[in-house]
Amino acid sequence: MDIIKKFEETKEIVGKADRRLSSMIKGLQELQDTHREKLEQVLEASRISQFNEEELKNFLKEPYVILPTKRPDEWWVVVPKFIQMQVGWLERSTESYNIFKVNKFINWFGDIPALLKDKFKFKPELPVKVYDGMVLTGKRYQDETWNRYSRFLSRREGEDRIRIKRGAEFRLIAQIIDDGTLPFLPKEVEKGDLRPAQVKFKLREYQEEARQMFLKYGAIGVYWAYSAGKTYLGLDLCSELKGDKLIVVPTLTLKEQWEKRLSELTEVANEVDVITYHSFEKVRKNEYVLAIYDECHHLPANTFSRLSTIRAKYRLGLSATPYREDGRTDYIFALTGFPVGLNWEALIKLGVIEKPDIRLYILQDSRAKAEKLSDLLVDKKKTIIFCDSIKFGNEISKRFEIPFVSGESSKRLEVIEEAETSVVSRVGDEGLSIKDIERIIEIDFLFGSRRQEGQRMGRLFHGEKKGEHIILMSEREFEDHSKRLYAIYEKGFKIQIIR
Repeated sequence: MDIIKKFEETKEIVGKADRRLSSMIKGLQELQDTHREKLEQVLEASRISQFNEEELKNFLKEPYVILPTKRPDEWWVVVPKFIQMQVGWLERSTESYNIFKVNKFINWFGDIPALLKDKFKFKPELPVKVYDGMVLTGKRYQDETWNRYSRFLSRREGEDRIRIKRGAEFRLIAQIIDDGTLPFLPKEVEKGDLRPAQVKFKLREYQEEARQMFLKYGAIGVYWAYSAGKTYLGLDLCSELKGDKLIVVPTLTLKEQWEKRLSELTEVANEVDVITYHSFEKVRKNEYVLAIYDECHHLPANTFSRLSTIRAKYRLGLSATPYREDGRTDYIFALTGFPVGLNWEALIKLGVIEKPDIRLYILQDSRAKAEKLSDLLVDKKKTIIFCDSIKFGNEISKRFEIPFVSGESSKRLEVIEEAETSVVSRVGDEGLSIKDIERIIEIDFLFGSRRQEGQRMGRLFHGEKKGEHIILMSEREFEDHSKRLYAIYEKGFKIQIIR
């Protein structure tokens, strides 16, 4: 009897589940019919006479268009805005479409969805490597290498290598990279240079994988999203490598931050020189076991590239925005090393970063911005207000009785950390990591700079709580400089626009 009773109970459960499933299927069919009817109404209103349902099915299988650009190994990917898809660099955005650019850099950064990997036919690499002043070509490719890169080369050495002209190595590497080849030959870190790292943190799994890549190549560039732990990888390597180290940063604020973390999280602060990109003369005669270039997208600039000539046995580049508008993106790789990337989607799935709430208020003028700021600050949160204009920043500082941190300020990091709300000029754009940050407000900015927009949004990911990013723009600024918002859209984040 118990068996029969259990059978009847099971039968009833299965019956309920079947009825629920049938109800869901019916609901889905009704929803599909409703959408079809609405689409037909839109098409009819648009005077589109025919609607091919079969073609719609094909569209849903592949809801994007891939088109070649004029450059080799580069494509446009055109995606309707109602499709939530991000692939590479958002080049432009219309009311209906997002237009992305995909090239070898996007591929190397690991930022092409697996679904699309096979769609892009990158040309085969020329299998050459650069090592110790030589291009290692093998017998098969020596002639082709000589013909293609002769302006950088001095003479053939035997049948399988070519000597590089003195001082031309980085330019040659950059050209080879531009042609689609990563010419880095692994130069394994010598065991005699290593010791157990003494640090007060533990590397995540993907950080450990990057560490292993460094030990294999001796020179890498790490291009993870903001707050993914690039600095901690640098700290670990500073602790693990014996000898003097050099860290190069773009601002004094970042200099303070690295020095603080070296003191608090490692035992090797006395072994490390931390300088800004403007301080080449201070260290040009020094020799280091490791050089770290933080925000290494600055390194190819004419003013700063000579820092790459610093005598360092190993090197590490760090950047969340490894692009340059002047066409020198190749040099970011050439001057740092083998690229290590991890796309945003993977980091979101790992819980390393969380999508913030983003609002854009479009207001009449600066006065209206200040009034809106007054309303926002009623809600007490740990806040950084970014303001490029020194004059406007001082006005905000006086009106709301909050500190203004600019290029003339001392103890910048300390002021930002201690104040509940602070106004910060461009000196806080890059690398700034404040754990209790809850809100970023942009009230004044560098025109259409998408790098700056991305960097400022990135400060929010360093917080321990899900934060909000608020942008205040005038109508004119929105018309002229909305391109900076692509830095947000290309990562799949939504912006609530409020007028």
